Amino acid sequence: MKRRYLKKRAFRQAVLDEEGNVSPESIKELQKKLNNAENDDNIRLSAAESKVLAGVWIQFAGSALEAIGVTEELHELEQEEDDPRALALERQAVTGVWLQTIGTALAAFGFSLEVSPDREQEIQGRKLGIIGAWFEAYGAAMEALAETALLRADLDEQIPF
Repeated sequence: MKRRYLKKRAFRQAVLDEEGNVSPESIKELQKKLNNAENDDNIRLSAAESKVLAGVWIQFAGSALEAIGVTEELHELEQEEDDPRALALERQAVTGVWLQTIGTALAAFGFSLEVSPDREQEIQGRKLGIIGAWFEAYGAAMEALAETALLRADLDEQIPF
């Protein structure tokens, strides 16, 4: 991702002389400003990056709340459910939700690093984001498989919805 500097930079003197040529002083000043810009760590995020950053953290918060909620539901169900297969499937679904939450957290941390002006941090952030996406995908597959098996079992038992 390319970062842009939002701070306006101006020259102290005219860049061009009377004949329309770039003055040597302007070239020196430009070189100095470019050198300073390369060392400037105060790069601001674009509006789009800010929205993505806020979105990934909000998504993580929602995912964490879901994981906590389904875990509480599982604890209640363990007191009521007699079928060990159904309980195992419910545990699998909850584990899938937690894996998705871990993946979402990794993605959020990754994107936070990815918007860094430091190239190494950006690369580490991208790697974390990729690992997070795999956690999310594996967790979603785990949850979907468990929920599908639970639904099939409920349909076989003629449980109304």
